[in-house]
Amino acid sequence: MKKLMGLAAAGLLVAGAANAGSLKVANSDIVLYGGVSAGYQYITSDHVARNTTSFKNNDYFSVNNVIIGLKKDADSNSPIGFNAAFGNFTVPTVIASNTVVNDVLLSSGTFQPWLAYVTIAPVQGLSVDAGLLWNKFGEAPITILNSHINRGILFTGHPVLYAGARVNYDAGVAKIYVGYNQGGGLRQTQGTPTVNNLDIDGNGTTDSLDIDYRVSDAIEAGLMTDLGVAKVGLHIYDESNGRNLYVLCAKTDLGAAKVGIEFDYTTLDDNATLVLNGTPVRLKDNGADDSAYGIAINIDPVISDQVSVPIRIEYVENGDSAALNGAGGILGSAIYLTGEGSAYSLTITPTYNPTGNTFVRAEIAYTSTDAKILVDDSGSEKDNRTYLGFEAGFLF
Repeated sequence: MKKLMGLAAAGLLVAGAANAGSLKVANSDIVLYGGVSAGYQYITSDHVARNTTSFKNNDYFSVNNVIIGLKKDADSNSPIGFNAAFGNFTVPTVIASNTVVNDVLLSSGTFQPWLAYVTIAPVQGLSVDAGLLWNKFGEAPITILNSHINRGILFTGHPVLYAGARVNYDAGVAKIYVGYNQGGGLRQTQGTPTVNNLDIDGNGTTDSLDIDYRVSDAIEAGLMTDLGVAKVGLHIYDESNGRNLYVLCAKTDLGAAKVGIEFDYTTLDDNATLVLNGTPVRLKDNGADDSAYGIAINIDPVISDQVSVPIRIEYVENGDSAALNGAGGILGSAIYLTGEGSAYSLTITPTYNPTGNTFVRAEIAYTSTDAKILVDDSGSEKDNRTYLGFEAGFLF
């Protein structure tokens, strides 16, 4: 699984290639890949976007991933290829459970394509992908492709996946890409009110709030290169009437541990809008902060071929004075799901690999926020969250 985790940023196609067999179909070699995992989770609190009437148990069992994929590379003999992964998967994060992310923000709880694109490679080094894509930075949406069960705080500020087209060019010394999409990813499309049990605008009554942006178009670009001492990536993702992300990623092998770092800086367009009580409200009106930043440090100490203990440390500054309708609020810039002010999290995930394609892992994660953006199962507002979990999986 260590090998898979290191390749997660490349998506399921790489994970599949690492473990899968080939099928001969209509004179083509097609790779079959996938995985299944299940686990148990205990949480002390959840994000306010969760309806507290459904939050009656702190612990639950879950099927985290059921993924089946098919892939055919484009090459000189066959310049058109494809990659398609079908599945049902959960997306827990350290700030919001999979109940919030799956049911409210991403709707990933149904069995359907979650990665599906056609690749055209007219000449060596140049390719075009078109279909349902994942962003090139940050954590993958699929649990079994990450070193941790929970996605981090920075994940909640990423688009994650969307339908669009991307041009890739391998120049040898660097890999470059540019792309265009029409939204549809995490927090990009209008949904139902997701926060409905707090006084969001400070007027003494409870409110309903849809925390998705209305994104109609987005462009992306990035560059990745190996500097010898570290592999580095620079990424830009610009939404119309939404977020503008600037991401720096780097990873290196220090011998005693593998270390990765991600720094995100995000600004909001002037017309970035949420919907409060059915009325569109511009986030930058009334003095709300229009930017946020976050940093994640990932450390994977070298223990053995079968045992690893990946550690993730995150800190975000989500801005202040998210004043909606002229009153003080709790959302900050609303770029991350951590509320007004700063937040940090620590995640530790001891992992054992009995074989090259199986794993069992436990996880403990602690998150603290300045704002009381969390609630417990009694409906009391909280500013911290503890997660304990276990997951076992099989990859093919």
